[in-house]
Amino acid sequence: MILLRKMHSHVWNTFILSAILFSSCCPPPVDDEVYINIYQNMSIETTPVENVTDTCYRRSPEFFFANSAMFDKEPRGKFLLHAHGYVCKVDSGNMLATLAEVAWHMGMERNGDLVRIDFDSLIVKDDNESRLSADYARAMSIENTPTYIVEISKTQSAPAPVKMEKGMIGFGSWDTEVEFKDIRIEADGKNIHYDVSCCRADSGEWKVRDGILMQTSGQLRTRAVLPDFIGNEYVLTFKARRTKGNEGFFLYYGVSVNGKKGYCVNVGRWGNRFINIEDMKGEVVTKILPWHLKNSRWYDVKLVSTSKGVEFYVNGRLVVGYKPVMPRQFYAAGYDGEAGEIVVKVVNAANAPYKVRFHLVGGARVETKGHVLTLAAATGMDENTAEEPKRIYPRESEFREFGELFDYEFLPFSYSVMRIKTQKRR
Repeated sequence: MILLRKMHSHVWNTFILSAILFSSCCPPPVDDEVYINIYQNMSIETTPVENVTDTCYRRSPEFFFANSAMFDKEPRGKFLLHAHGYVCKVDSGNMLATLAEVAWHMGMERNGDLVRIDFDSLIVKDDNESRLSADYARAMSIENTPTYIVEISKTQSAPAPVKMEKGMIGFGSWDTEVEFKDIRIEADGKNIHYDVSCCRADSGEWKVRDGILMQTSGQLRTRAVLPDFIGNEYVLTFKARRTKGNEGFFLYYGVSVNGKKGYCVNVGRWGNRFINIEDMKGEVVTKILPWHLKNSRWYDVKLVSTSKGVEFYVNGRLVVGYKPVMPRQFYAAGYDGEAGEIVVKVVNAANAPYKVRFHLVGGARVETKGHVLTLAAATGMDENTAEEPKRIYPRESEFREFGELFDYEFLPFSYSVMRIKTQKRR
């Protein structure tokens, strides 16, 4: 009996030891892993250069998200950007726009040797004033500006595919007379020859003659849409030619009912020399490639559209394509020399929690207890109102599991600032 108990105890201890070893070798899964070199000083002091460019960024949330790492790749020593402010061009101060602004701010802060932020232009309202979520976010960013930036293994998560919205198809031009014919749409197993007389124009001078849709003005931007077809899974074929003017033609797709959203294949832009795809605000979303259209020559054109993106063909050749993707998580890290704390900033603009495993390297002693300041919303469209002025409001919490290796789960639609006490080992 004693032998049996000893065997049982030995088996149980072996099981516990195995479980501990297994858990340490196979930690629970996370969405991402980030390495931060605590004492790797990356200067944020601007270097003196002669070329100083003053600018204020007023762009869409999509632009700020997609280009938050833009300054990371710019050459040093040639010019300096003086940013007098930034703001999302949206109809309301919702949380998604706020997070886009924060991601953009983090990109500028990471590159303080290139971009000088005019903090006086970032007006932060006092506690007695009504605040939008963007006001709280700016205050969080400014109040947690680090003494210097530290090296971080990534500045954003891997871009995720964005579903193409259903929309209308359209044709147009810029300072050029153009013609379109033999328009066919293959969708839902049907191949339909489109009646061009049904096109609806909102700019330019359009007419139909012998089945040919013609734009005969020299206006700078023209458009005629096919109002009774809305989709994102189809194959469009047609013939197009330029007859007079300085550029080529436009092919619009994914056009919203109000005409403000969607994309345009700009064929023969900049004096009939290039081609690219851009959004309705004119922001280019693909590479600008060389391209030239001959005058009065018909071209066979095809657009293959899916929910993931499009491919654009001319005379059977794939010329340009676009599959929209968007990073939804963004990072920055620095060191506050006065407080002796690592400052880690994370944006999660996705509609799901985001769990990250952090590795703090550099041989520092990391205190387990620290604080996290979080600005979060239930949805990306949430915003503060007169009735609910603190629906979106910074909340501070204590976190007791910081260390050289730790996991943290960020809320959906959130901006978090972690402050972690560290000491250099002697």
